[in-house]
Amino acid sequence: MRTYLAVLIGGGLGAAARYGLTQGLNALWTRPFPLGTFCVNALGSLLIGFLFQIFEAHKITAEVRLLIITGFLGGYTTFSSYALETFRLFTLGGAVKQALLNILVNNLAALVLVALGMGLGRALVK
Repeated sequence: MRTYLAVLIGGGLGAAARYGLTQGLNALWTRPFPLGTFCVNALGSLLIGFLFQIFEAHKITAEVRLLIITGFLGGYTTFSSYALETFRLFTLGGAVKQALLNILVNNLAALVLVALGMGLGRALVK
């Protein structure tokens, strides 16, 4: 039961953080590219790589991992929003170039930032 509670609390906090950051950035960015979602996915990728390394090195408990990685970062990152926004760019807006750019930028940045986060975590542990 404690594990479900950890995921629930972390997920709620992550979803609230995602909503706040996405709304704030989208209010500033008026172009059709979904910058808020990209930034959330990029930051979430960096954080998951970094925290994974830190948690591995310090043998962090399963409950804390569930709270932060499964809960918070699971609620924070927005892959389903990213998929919907990309689909809408392809179909409803007819912005095929923007849709392809969204796919390329989100996926490449996520992979690079996971690696960067893991590198930062390794460096901090040493």
